[in-house]
Amino acid sequence: MSDNVTSAENQQERLQKLSADYVVALVDGEGYFSVSAIVDKSKTYISRRIRLVFGVDLREADGEILVRLKETLGCGRITPKSEHRPNFSDCLQYQVKDYRDIKTIIIPFFLRNQLQMKTKRSAFDKFCQIAELFERKVHLTDKGFSEV
Repeated sequence: MSDNVTSAENQQERLQKLSADYVVALVDGEGYFSVSAIVDKSKTYISRRIRLVFGVDLREADGEILVRLKETLGCGRITPKSEHRPNFSDCLQYQVKDYRDIKTIIIPFFLRNQLQMKTKRSAFDKFCQIAELFERKVHLTDKGFSEV
């Protein structure tokens, strides 16, 4: 048998999960909790949509961290984000848009592992409040949508 490490073993080593403390520090510095509210008015109906997104953007050169973050959390996608402005680098975006993943993975993770930055913790708290309103389908009424 060869002493060479197989490619699969190398990949496992490269994709070691991140510690909870590292994830918290990363999100405190580079992460975001975003909510968008969209009203689509058709001739026959009005559609109200709320989209919750958790994400972290990093320079392309640091993309391995996003791969490890995705591995650690077990959800989300990584996509390229091209930058055309001078003196700016191309980035990679890690985002979780699936509401079930946000509700069952992202929110519980940050409830167990508290963000340290006051502003980020405040953004997360608002994100959780809106997720709760979304869960109760409050956004489907005019009054509820404006509350969100």
